[in-house]
Amino acid sequence: MAGNSASLLTKTQRNRIRDDFDELVEEKKRRDQQRIRERIRSGLFDFHLLADYPDRQFALTFDETPDDELRTALADTTLVVERLRELHGIDRAEVIEEARTRAETVSDATTGTETLSRVELRTAAEIRRETEAEVKERVGTGRWDTRADRLAKLGASAFIPLALIGIFDWYVSGNLLGATAPVSSLLMAILAVSMIGWLLIVAAQALKHDVLPAFRKLMRNPEAAVRGAVTNLFEDPKETLRESWEEL
Repeated sequence: MAGNSASLLTKTQRNRIRDDFDELVEEKKRRDQQRIRERIRSGLFDFHLLADYPDRQFALTFDETPDDELRTALADTTLVVERLRELHGIDRAEVIEEARTRAETVSDATTGTETLSRVELRTAAEIRRETEAEVKERVGTGRWDTRADRLAKLGASAFIPLALIGIFDWYVSGNLLGATAPVSSLLMAILAVSMIGWLLIVAAQALKHDVLPAFRKLMRNPEAAVRGAVTNLFEDPKETLRESWEEL
């Protein structure tokens, strides 16, 4: 817990927040809130200096702090960071990309910051892709993926002989389609059913994994969702195409 040493908030300000500014007239309450906002803003920008602070100093800073207290403090810090990000409509992926750039920059320019290379900074999309890859590797292809693959193969197996019959009828015999009408009709039916089934499965998967999550994100924070989509599409189109190809 915060002690008596200098901190982001003064002892009086901490007491004010704990007491929810009780027993203060409105003018004094607004003045204290303004001062707290200024200290929060200044304290947040101080982390620019701490990004490459030596690991040894961080270790000594919390050397006597119990793990449960430190864990709670880190959890509260994470909540504050996430709330600030949400309030200002900043996409989490943008923050992570910026943090990656900062980590690479400061780790190359300073020493004693080995933890920077061990920090895992991954976007939600990257985590999802890695999780899907791990699950597929562990349990194999999903049931619906297997069904879609079988339907695609069934459609291909019907299309190839149907195409050969059509080519042979066009170039060699003008009556082959008529002579093989029952077989051709069966092949066309198989092709149609398999392709419709494949499209339905793919559409359902896209709806579940792509459309609905994007819609929920748009409803929760439209500005951040639109900005993130535009950024991903236009800032690095090659990377966007590469990721899309890998997700196929």
